[in-house]
Amino acid sequence: MSRPSSLVGSDEEEQTNYHTPDETGLTKSQKVALISAWSIVKKDLVTHGRNIFVMFFEEYPQYLDYFDFATGSVGELGENRSLHAHALNVMNFIGTLIDYGLNDPALLKCSLAKLVRNHRKRNVTKEDVGAVGGVIMRYCLKALEQHRTKTLEEAFGAFLGTVAAAFE
Repeated sequence: MSRPSSLVGSDEEEQTNYHTPDETGLTKSQKVALISAWSIVKKDLVTHGRNIFVMFFEEYPQYLDYFDFATGSVGELGENRSLHAHALNVMNFIGTLIDYGLNDPALLKCSLAKLVRNHRKRNVTKEDVGAVGGVIMRYCLKALEQHRTKTLEEAFGAFLGTVAAAFE
């Protein structure tokens, strides 16, 4: 018995769709890789978030002035509870984009628009977002080394590129 073509595409069509980016900027295979990897990261968002922001400020100390928790040296930031709170907010937001936004492009678009509105007040640019996105990607790929694949690398790049592009 044949199935209706409106419900099920051909194998060839499914293969093409699996490797073609959709409106989120990611392919289905990249989404699967990123959602799976994030399920590991989100088990300890405070630690990973703190480590990402310490790494970010070590690489880009000029951004310390953007934040109210930036008192003292970069080395002391790892113990700063205000940084932990901000890092947790950022990590939860990224998790929401990954866990929900990748499967609901309208939600992703609305969430990114709100992110842009909130950060434009502080004159945050696409380049600024690209800098922190690069640190997030490098940190996560290192933390996920045993799960690292080319698809995961491409997924992080595409996802963080989508986030930065919202600031254009």
